[in-house]
Amino acid sequence: METFSSVSITLLVFFAQTGTSLEIFKYKVELDVNTNLVLRWGIDYNMARIYFELSATVLPGQGLMFGFSDYGDVTGADLAVLGTHFGKVNLKDCWTDKNGILRMDFRQNYALTSGEWRNNKLLARFHRRFDTCDPMDYAIDTGTTHVIFAVTQGPLHPGQQLPSSVKVGLQRVQLLKPDLPQPDIPPDTWSFDILNPNITIPARDTTYWWYVTQLPQLPIKNHVIQYEGIITKGNEEFVHHIEVFHCQVDPWVKVTSYNGPGMAEDKSPELEACREVIGAWAMGASAIYLPNEAGTAIGGPHLSRYVLLEVHLNNPKLKTGVKDSSGIRFRVTRHLRPYDSGIMELGLEYTNKMAIPPGQSAFTLPGYCIPECTSIALPPSGIRIYASQLHTHLTGKKVFTKHFRAGIELPELNRDNHYSPHFQEIRTLPRHVHVLPGDALVTSCVDSTANRSSITLGGFSIREEMCVNYVHYYPRCQLEVCKSSVADHSLHRFFQLANATQNSDDVAERYKSVDWTPSKVASLQKLYQHAPISMQCNTSSGVRFPGYWSTKSVPRILLPRKSASTGCVKDIPWVIP
Repeated sequence: METFSSVSITLLVFFAQTGTSLEIFKYKVELDVNTNLVLRWGIDYNMARIYFELSATVLPGQGLMFGFSDYGDVTGADLAVLGTHFGKVNLKDCWTDKNGILRMDFRQNYALTSGEWRNNKLLARFHRRFDTCDPMDYAIDTGTTHVIFAVTQGPLHPGQQLPSSVKVGLQRVQLLKPDLPQPDIPPDTWSFDILNPNITIPARDTTYWWYVTQLPQLPIKNHVIQYEGIITKGNEEFVHHIEVFHCQVDPWVKVTSYNGPGMAEDKSPELEACREVIGAWAMGASAIYLPNEAGTAIGGPHLSRYVLLEVHLNNPKLKTGVKDSSGIRFRVTRHLRPYDSGIMELGLEYTNKMAIPPGQSAFTLPGYCIPECTSIALPPSGIRIYASQLHTHLTGKKVFTKHFRAGIELPELNRDNHYSPHFQEIRTLPRHVHVLPGDALVTSCVDSTANRSSITLGGFSIREEMCVNYVHYYPRCQLEVCKSSVADHSLHRFFQLANATQNSDDVAERYKSVDWTPSKVASLQKLYQHAPISMQCNTSSGVRFPGYWSTKSVPRILLPRKSASTGCVKDIPWVIP
C-alpha cells in the first residue's frame, strides 16, 4: 500500500487550503526508463490550473528540464528548469528562442509547491494555469500536448544554447482530460481478441492487411463495453491503425475466407458487406470505455458472427521477415445497456480528388456531412456522440469538427490544435453531443507539406492523405459514412483554369502537371471551401441513402460562433500563478 511522505502531506495541506480536490495526481506517464523519470498530474478545472509531480534519478551536478512546444521541437519551447542545492529543488520558468538559446521568463508562472532531492532521487511538485496569458508560455488545451524533457549533465543557465549533448525526449499526451467517472464494469464481463494470425508483414511502404474471422458463438445478444489495441511487442513502428468491421450479412450466410493484403477491386459480395466498424485503434490510443448508456451489439440469432480485421501496416524501411499478430481486444457483458452504440465516419472521402499542393505550411481540407444527409439518415430524436478519434496520415497538423444547426454554429465537437499522426487517441468527450436530423458536421484538417516538393494526393498510402473523424455515438442508426469530396465538374474546371495537362483523364496526373504558384494554391483552397461537393451518405452496407448526391452545396453558415475568451488581460505585465 502506498504511503505519503512528509512532502506529500505538506502538499495535501496546501491543496486542502486552496480548495483543490484531494485526488491530486490522477494521471501518470513514464517519460524515460533510463532515469526513472515519471510525470504525474492532476487537474483543477475550477481554478483552470494543472498540478505536476516529477520524479527522477538525478545525480549530483545534474539538472532536469521539462516543458512543452507546439510539435516537440526544442526551439520555441516553454520550459521548467529544475536544479538541486543541498537537498532542495529550485525551479525557473524559462523558454527557448528560435536558435535554441535558453531565456529566463520575465513572468515566473510555474509555482514550485515542494521539492526534495535525497539519495539521488528528485521529487518536485509544482503548478501553473492552463493559460498563463504569458506569450512565452505554452497554452495547455484539451488536444495533444507534446511534452519534452531531459536530464542534463550540468545546470542550465539562461543565455546559453542547449548543449548538443542534451538528449531531449518527447512524449505525447492529452493533459486536460475530461473529468468523468469510469463507466460501470459488470461482474460477468469477459474478453476475446480479434488478431492477425501471425502474418509476415510485406516489404512494402503501405499494406492494408485483411483477415476474415468469426466472433465467439453467443446464443443471446451481448454488449461490447470496452476495447483496446493489442500490438505485437516490437511492432509498434509498423502498426499504424486497426479496424474491425462487422459483416452485415444474414446469420446463415458463410463469408468467404480471406487472409492477405486488402483487395482494392473485385471484392466478393460478402466482403463488400463487411463495413460496420465495431472497434478501432490508432497509434497512441489507449482503451476506450463505452458510456453506461450504450454498448456495441454482438451475438444473438439475428447477427452474423463474421468480421473483417483490417490492419494498416507501415514499413517504409522495407524490412523483411517481421511477424505480426496485432489486433483488438473486446470486453463484453450480457448486462445490456439501454442503447446500441455505433461508429460513424465524418470528413473526406478517400479519393485523390482531394490534394495538398507542395510547400504549404498550413493548407486546409474541409469534409462535409450535410443537412440533407442527416435529415434522412438520423433517427427523429437524433444521436448523441460520446467519443471521437481524429485521423490523418503524415501531413496533418490540426484537426477539428464544427457543428451547425440551421446555419448557426454550436460548440465544436472536437479539436486538436497540435495534432500528431503518431498519437491518435479515441477521446471521450466531456459532454455527449446531441446531433439532430438536419444538422451539419464539418471536419477540417490543416496539413503541412512544407518539406514536400510534389503534390500530396488523398488516398490510402501513408504518403497520401486522409481527413477523418471516427465518432462513437448512440443509438446506432444506419448512417455509417457521411463524407464528401469536391464535385467532379468543379475540379475539372479548376484544372482548365490552372493550365493542367489536357492529355489525360487521370486526376493524379492532372494535379501533378500544375505549376503551383501562390495564386493557384489560393484558388484550390477556395475551391475546396466553396465549390459543390459529392456526398457519401452511406449505410453500413455501403449503399447510399436515396437522393441525388453528386452535386450538393456546402452548408451555409449564417451565424459563426465567437471564439471563447481566454480570460487573459493582455495589458497586465504579471500574473500570480
